[in-house]
Amino acid sequence: MQKRAINDSFLDENLQDFLRGWDNQYKMGMAEIDLFKEEKTQQWSEEQKKLFVQLLYHQRAHFDDVLWLMGNFAPNAEAKEVILNNIRDELGMNGLSHEKLYLEFARSLGVDLTYELIEEKYYYSFLREYNHGHLRWLRDHDWDHRLAAFTAIERLDNLDYLGLRDVAVSIGAVGKALTFFNVHIHVKHYEAAEKFFIILWKSKSDVVKSVFQFIGSYQLEIWRKISDAVFKGSY
Repeated sequence: MQKRAINDSFLDENLQDFLRGWDNQYKMGMAEIDLFKEEKTQQWSEEQKKLFVQLLYHQRAHFDDVLWLMGNFAPNAEAKEVILNNIRDELGMNGLSHEKLYLEFARSLGVDLTYELIEEKYYYSFLREYNHGHLRWLRDHDWDHRLAAFTAIERLDNLDYLGLRDVAVSIGAVGKALTFFNVHIHVKHYEAAEKFFIILWKSKSDVVKSVFQFIGSYQLEIWRKISDAVFKGSY
């Protein structure tokens, strides 16, 4: 029994080492993208600021499709509850939904996206492909891969939104307009799925590593594309 405890402790420590390494690798990838360089984004024109707001909307507004797919294919009630809790958090329950928080941010910079989810005026092809690519990948892999991908996506919230808040500040967002970013910086979605994730790591760490590398690379690629589009001033 003692030997098993030591092994479990080693596995948990090994997981934390992997996650720290992955986090650092991802942060270094972000640092290389002009989108996350304050000295450049603070030089944006009003048109570029608005374009960023419009593009970022569709990078994040379709996560409900991922949640719906994950919930439908969840293997048991416990796993479904993790997804349901995430949906409850997205809706805000006793406060504003994440959607409305983003609309407030957009409105503070002169962009009205109230019905953009329906109208899709700014849903450019590269963003549509990014979102559909996530869904196709989830469709084509088993639950273990889906769980690892979902956990990686959720962990990225705490990394991405630190950088995105800096972008928002650099283009003039202040006060309540930053609530959307602050909420995501402190959200605990990764921790909510951690119980299942640790079990997966102990049995299939190779799956976790490969999936996390894919998700990290996939996310950095969309930041590069958004960055290029905004700095060009059009897409």
